[in-house]
Amino acid sequence: MRAMLTAIELSEYGETIIEGYELTDEERRYLQKLAVIKSEDYWEKRFYFDELRGGLRLRATSWVGVIELGRVRVSIRPKFNHGFQSLLRMIGFVERLPFHVWHPTAASWGALDMAELLVRYFLKRLDELWQKGLAKDYVTEEDNLKQLRGRPDMLRNMRDNLGFPNRIYCRYDELVTDQPENRVIRLALELAARFRLRPETARKVNRYRSEFELLCGVHEDKQWPSFHYHRLNAHYEPVHRLARYIVDQRSVNDVYQADNASFFSLLVDMNSLFEQFVGTFLSRYLPSAYRVEEQRRLTDAIQLNGASYRHIIPDLVVRDTAANKTVVLDVKYKNYGAKPVDTADMFQLAFYAQYYKADEAAAHRSVIVFPRYADSPGPGEAGVRIDLLPQKPARGQLMTRSLRIEEVLQLCAERNDAELRELALRLVDPFGYADARA
Repeated sequence: MRAMLTAIELSEYGETIIEGYELTDEERRYLQKLAVIKSEDYWEKRFYFDELRGGLRLRATSWVGVIELGRVRVSIRPKFNHGFQSLLRMIGFVERLPFHVWHPTAASWGALDMAELLVRYFLKRLDELWQKGLAKDYVTEEDNLKQLRGRPDMLRNMRDNLGFPNRIYCRYDELVTDQPENRVIRLALELAARFRLRPETARKVNRYRSEFELLCGVHEDKQWPSFHYHRLNAHYEPVHRLARYIVDQRSVNDVYQADNASFFSLLVDMNSLFEQFVGTFLSRYLPSAYRVEEQRRLTDAIQLNGASYRHIIPDLVVRDTAANKTVVLDVKYKNYGAKPVDTADMFQLAFYAQYYKADEAAAHRSVIVFPRYADSPGPGEAGVRIDLLPQKPARGQLMTRSLRIEEVLQLCAERNDAELRELALRLVDPFGYADARA
């Protein structure tokens, strides 16, 4: 029986002091390991913690989710109006999971934590799969039987059953459910059972675990199988996508588990997720004349004696093939609607834009895309326009553009593709390329 934990809620980039909480040696090692992103000497952490005389101080960064210790469970909530519901819909959009079209169902569940929502979505799809039927396939079996089944193996029978006329060695086809399609689902159920869930959710997970234990083994290969979906097994695809996301958390989060199995973490980096979200949104909804390149490594931009000296990797490069224009976008998970653009970000983006400039006489142009929430202060979607080195040969223009994540998700749920295409165009076309062509 798991002990009840004290629930602590912390907002993204927020800070809290848990009064009177003293870490055990195991908890301290666990938090130290979990906080590290790249290496111990790297300054950026998933979160920061300090042991004070009066308690434990936790300071969140852009990583959101759940951190569980022996006596407390800390939920680091994202800035969305709908908290973890919107976060999972955002993940679903990026991963092509069905989250972003399930808003009415999610709303009825209330403000649950991320692990609970993730598992409930998975179980909902698994219910649908169970009703439609599980994948089965014929497997050739061999056995020494008392009566004929399938085809007799005469050579094996003469060798093994000489003197045993009541036995016959047979080969036969058996219809079995121990297939890769089912084994990966059982693996996801085994991992979900380790999450701290509400009692009714945990019972349902364990019920399905018991069923799948009778049907198949656990997928043990570290590589996810390559499935080909067709008319007969298309109902497996959404379940597999959700199962894979649960399984992927093992490699991201279980690395940081301490020896005490009661500890649990599930953390998502909003910096990385927002960058993927913007790239997916533009790739999906820009007109066909636009080409979106994500994280393309450039090896010839910085050279020493004619050889590559350092590589650069712009976040997004969007090419308008109809107008022969290219715009470089930098995705920043910063509130540039309320504060000035960092000098380092301007220098970096200006360098990228100059690399892609086709017309030497024209000004280079680039865009910073940042998230905007319902309560965000500052200018709206139009952002600001910054002139770089005006009246100089290396002049350029930089625009900041905000993207309302929840608005995009709502338009997806409504299947309003026309508005989504218009929104994508406004994001990459702040300098009026489309108007000029018209």
